[in-house]
Amino acid sequence: MRVLALRAHKAPISYILPLPDGNVITSDQSGTVIKWSLQIKRPILTWTAHTDSILTILQWGQYIITHSRDSTVKIWLEDKLKYEFPVNALNFSNVVLFQDRYLITPATTDSNNIDIYKLNDDPSITREVTNFSPYDLIHKLKFDDIEGRKDFGIIMKMLIIGNVVYIGYESGDIVGLEITIPQPSITQDATSTLLINRDIKLTLYYHNSFHVPNPIISMAALDNTLASGSTGKKVLIHTDPVKVCKLTNSGVQSIVPYKESTIVGFWNGVIESGNETIERALPHLDAEDMKTIVKLTYMCMRPGPASRDVVKYSTSIKREKYGDLLLAGYEDGTIVGYTVE
Repeated sequence: MRVLALRAHKAPISYILPLPDGNVITSDQSGTVIKWSLQIKRPILTWTAHTDSILTILQWGQYIITHSRDSTVKIWLEDKLKYEFPVNALNFSNVVLFQDRYLITPATTDSNNIDIYKLNDDPSITREVTNFSPYDLIHKLKFDDIEGRKDFGIIMKMLIIGNVVYIGYESGDIVGLEITIPQPSITQDATSTLLINRDIKLTLYYHNSFHVPNPIISMAALDNTLASGSTGKKVLIHTDPVKVCKLTNSGVQSIVPYKESTIVGFWNGVIESGNETIERALPHLDAEDMKTIVKLTYMCMRPGPASRDVVKYSTSIKREKYGDLLLAGYEDGTIVGYTVE
């Protein structure tokens, strides 16, 4: 059931980030960021963060990290810019945060590969891994899996589950890399102490090509199990063996785990949850042959008070009137909140 609508963006919604205090941060394809209070259903902060579409918003301690098609990652304290650095934005991939300290991005020199940056508290960054090629690793270890293919194409989507970063490619391949952060070693003699930092280790954990040739466009964690969607008509649950869920619509824009089920949103605007289907119609089209629905551009679950830090945020939570909310962002710049049974 639809319970709220947020309207202030003038471009298609590109990202939605629910915050632990109950507020929500949203972005659009023009580079605008808005922080919302759901209690009053109004913006409480609006700023132009980038000059192109924002692909990722992450919370890092007191900071907000934004990543855009304008080839920058920026670190913000509210709407005040604290640090920025250039990244590759030739593709539409997100970036991900590992152990709240390491930012994994498409590589600056090659959209098929990854870079890893350490985030420093000031804030600043240190590049720890440069232009690592998952394709080359698989080519070396499991050549039969990719025989006849020269690469996987550009990175489309990334997701962290535990110590593994899953990377979804334009080819339809998914690669899981286990990340090991080694402890620094300390050597001492009579006059000095030397701290030696060791390199981050990336090892092949998983490879799946069931989606080939459809590009990966969505990934989610079902507990600790990967679920993935592509431009095709299926969702894969990466158990052993892999479970294939066939769908009636193509273009799996979002996969949202909720309780014991999975909510799937499609590019065409259809959202399916169990036996329930949500379609948001364009209100100004009356002719039978012109009926259409608004295209979905982002979707996530905003947990209700029972799922969040009720001690730290007890004051604001007492005033809340919403439980768990499915937040759907649309091509017309609207964010709609739905309750899901």
